[in-house]
Amino acid sequence: MKQFIRDYLTFNRRERNGLFILITIIFLMIVYLNTSHFFLKPEVVDFTKFEKEIEQFNASMRAVNDTLKNEKKYRKEGFNQNGIAHKAENSNIERFDFNPNGLPDNDWKRLGLTDNQIRSINNYKAKGGKFRNKEDVKKMYCLPAKQYLLLEPYIQIPSEKKEFSNFETLKPNSKKILVELNSADSAQLISLNGIGAFYAKAIIKYRTMLGGFVDGEQLMEIWKFDSVKFEGIKKMIIVDKVKIKKININTCTSKELKHPYLTWNAVNVICNYRNKHGNYKTIDEIKKTDLVDEITYRKIAPYLIVE
Repeated sequence: MKQFIRDYLTFNRRERNGLFILITIIFLMIVYLNTSHFFLKPEVVDFTKFEKEIEQFNASMRAVNDTLKNEKKYRKEGFNQNGIAHKAENSNIERFDFNPNGLPDNDWKRLGLTDNQIRSINNYKAKGGKFRNKEDVKKMYCLPAKQYLLLEPYIQIPSEKKEFSNFETLKPNSKKILVELNSADSAQLISLNGIGAFYAKAIIKYRTMLGGFVDGEQLMEIWKFDSVKFEGIKKMIIVDKVKIKKININTCTSKELKHPYLTWNAVNVICNYRNKHGNYKTIDEIKKTDLVDEITYRKIAPYLIVE
């Protein structure tokens, strides 16, 4: 037995050398693991972009939920066959010319709208929504089609006839140099007050992502491009909407429809809805997907076509 143990625990010279090398390697690994943090700088992972995407998605979902919630409320209240709320049936509904962009709540009530309808319209305007024509009023979820037809003759919205979205009147003999955002190169952008190489590059990058600018105020959607910087250049810029790159929602792929104003879920739902129900006849049909709220629709609509 002793001889067996001695033979088992006895190493020849070659085995002893191998054992020594193994122990040395283990020792060096232990030293490295305990001292490497003094020599290697830890990598910092930037989750800013990911967190921003999550925030945009959550905001989109909240807007959808708010719209659905308001729609359920006014439907629960019920409307008569003419599209007028039951509550207004026995009251003296008035008819008068009005501009929906600045109409007080009391005047909405005079027109026959319920509190829930008025709240839905105010929420839309509070989020930056604006009625530019009668069709915009018609697209409100809270306003039934028949009720809209009764109000339509009285809607008065001042027209905004602008070929260019500029911030001052263009004069033929003006000496001021205006920069057109959808065609400007870096040198032209840098000529603007407060726009250096960093912002010039950011503007061109965001312009490419959008497919072109619809309005100069979109510059404030760029990271760290605040209202102060915008005020400093707004009289020096114009936007040629003809140069906007349009996306055909009847032929595009999900990758081609990718846009800063649409979440990835919304992109997939829009394409899947088309594949299931056939081509879109009008752009506003994308709102049927329930992932495109009114605010998102108004932002993305100028970039879409159905031809």
